[in-house]
Amino acid sequence: MQKQYSNEQLHQIAGENYRLLSEYCQVLEEEGYFSKVEEILHLSMEEVLDLYVQSLMVQFLVFGKRLNETEVLFAAGLTGQDILGLKEAWSAGDLSGAVSRSAKFLEAPPILLQLFCLRDQEKNIGVTGLFFDSLLNVMICLSYLNQIRDTGVSKFIGLYFDKVAVFLENRTNDARTVDGKYIFKKLCSGSLSGGCALLREAGEDFAAYKSKYFYYRQSVSSAVATERLTERRDRGEEAPCYLPEALADAAEETVESMKEKKAEAEIDRLTEQLNCMVGLAAVKEEIRSLINLIKVKKLREKYKLPQMNMSYHMVFTGSPGTGKTTVARLVAQIYKELGILSKGTLTETDRSGLVAGYVGQTALKVKETVERALGGVLFIDETYALAPEHAANDFGGEAIDTLVKLMEDHRDDLVIIVAGYTDEMQRFLKANTGLYSRFNKFISFADYTKEELLQILDSMAEDAGFCLTEGARAKVEQMLARMDETAAKEFGNARGIRNLFERLVSNQANRIIAYNAQSIKDITVITEEDVTV
Repeated sequence: MQKQYSNEQLHQIAGENYRLLSEYCQVLEEEGYFSKVEEILHLSMEEVLDLYVQSLMVQFLVFGKRLNETEVLFAAGLTGQDILGLKEAWSAGDLSGAVSRSAKFLEAPPILLQLFCLRDQEKNIGVTGLFFDSLLNVMICLSYLNQIRDTGVSKFIGLYFDKVAVFLENRTNDARTVDGKYIFKKLCSGSLSGGCALLREAGEDFAAYKSKYFYYRQSVSSAVATERLTERRDRGEEAPCYLPEALADAAEETVESMKEKKAEAEIDRLTEQLNCMVGLAAVKEEIRSLINLIKVKKLREKYKLPQMNMSYHMVFTGSPGTGKTTVARLVAQIYKELGILSKGTLTETDRSGLVAGYVGQTALKVKETVERALGGVLFIDETYALAPEHAANDFGGEAIDTLVKLMEDHRDDLVIIVAGYTDEMQRFLKANTGLYSRFNKFISFADYTKEELLQILDSMAEDAGFCLTEGARAKVEQMLARMDETAAKEFGNARGIRNLFERLVSNQANRIIAYNAQSIKDITVITEEDVTV
């Protein structure tokens, strides 16, 4: 009588087998067999494994006409990541894209089986069969879902076996080989093991076998893996692989789709961070428009339509503490996801980081700073200080001239954002005729209103695990309302609020220690008594 498994048990057994698949693949990676494939596909071993296993499951479900919720979500959740986007596709009610990509990937030569086969031949051991055995277990688990034995599983596995049988032929003295007889016996079995049935049939322990033949050690560092690969190459043993270009062609649509989805999701996350910032309505609108403009530019490139020259350098104008640096950091990361920059880092500097005190040293200092910022955004705060009034012999001019040249030399992987007060920034832009043509995107950061400053204070307090009483908040509000234009400018917008909040916390600490207060409420609430600034 055939054993019945719950869906939870099946998911656990399939998960055990997937972990075995991952362990097998780590061996390929550590011993250098995967290096060429990674260069061609630009995918990690984990991503290729996930793509292979998930594509196999999807095509199994298509074959058995079982694209229903339980099965699809099982396939989506088994691997390390839902690399085909099955959950999203199921929610959207359209699995056609995922099905198409999985079919294309499986039509290509099975690169993982090829590499295992190559390793078996070189080391005269049988690992390919073990890898395939765990794949079988995953498919059989899928066929048992909802306690329904899928009668089509035998035919699908038979067809799949016929396609990859050449890689499962026993070319070693090891008896661990998958053949038609083994598959028939396994499919007719009344129980489903958690993996390594081949080893159990041979009466061997998997841990001992792994220790003997895999040369695998837990948590091998990337440095060690690189060292092993280098040693292998020095010995002239770089592992070939069969038709990797064909695999790259077949996987191209899936790979590009994955990259686009990841980039789009990351852009959405970064845009949401921007949207969550208090105020800055005009800034947010400008950044959204810029993102849309770049996306359309990319689409036009894709369809080989004429392109307009576009400068990605920007001028941020406004008072200190209005969020210019924070927005610049988000822009750097967004530019990376849009393919404008390779790293998406933010390097901050000012006049002191660019200008030296002696002739000839400024150009070198600017060059070093720019090289450090390559691949990301160079954010130059108070940039107008490079062009001070009534300073004809100032070295700031040399810094500007060098900067203009380097902007041109590195225009493909460097974005510069200059920032400062509006009027003073006009003086900076007039200091070199090449600046206006390179900085043609201006974003103005308005001062925060009193209401917005209070929102920022509330947000800071919440993030730090504090809250203000109504009396404390009202007292701060009164203090902000009393500030005239000069005092508000000296206060420094969000910077002033951060300084104020730190003083409130310090005052609260002095108060509760003096009163020996120790309850959660005592140490988290800022009262009116603490607002003594």
